This record gives sequence, structure tokens and C-alpha cells, in this order.
Amino acid sequence: MSDSIYKKTHKISTGKFGSCEVYYMKPGTIEKKHYHDGIEIVYVLKGNCKTHKEGNTYTYKKGEIHEVINDSNEELVFVCLTIPPESLKNTHYIKE
Repeated sequence: MSDSIYKKTHKISTGKFGSCEVYYMKPGTIEKKHYHDGIEIVYVLKGNCKTHKEGNTYTYKKGEIHEVINDSNEELVFVCLTIPPESLKNTHYIKE
């Protein structure tokens, strides 16, 4: 994961209907803009950055373009629930 924007990830659950993972995003990194074929719910456990704040929940609807910009000097830790399950098949990255 050395080239990854994530220090590590922890898979909590993956099933037929959804997936749940904890992400540990490195300081000063940007997640590529993307959207999903379903919904994504993000809860920030630790950290504050340009796009996400500790203790807040963010819900992204099907097809809604979003990104995480960790412009802070601290790790950003968040739980992500994706319905249907997170996969390359239902996650679409925007070419810039």
C-alpha cells in the first residue's frame, strides 16, 4: 500500500447486500473523484479536513460525485458503508 492514499484499511464486513470498511487516510492526500451505483454512508471517527469533519456523517446518493481531500497534517479515520458492496464494478472514477 505504499502508493496508496490510505495508511491501511480494515474490512469489517462484506456481504451480498453491502460492505463496511474503516479507512485510515494519510495526511495531505486526495481521493480521486468518483461515484457509485448505489449509496455510500461515511462516518468520520477521527480528524478534520477540507471535506470531512470528525463526528459527522456524510451520505452520497447513487451517481453523486464525491471525493475526500485530507488537507490536514493528521490522519483521517472513517467508516464507510457501501450498498451494494464496494467493488471496481460499481465504483466509477472521474477522469481529469
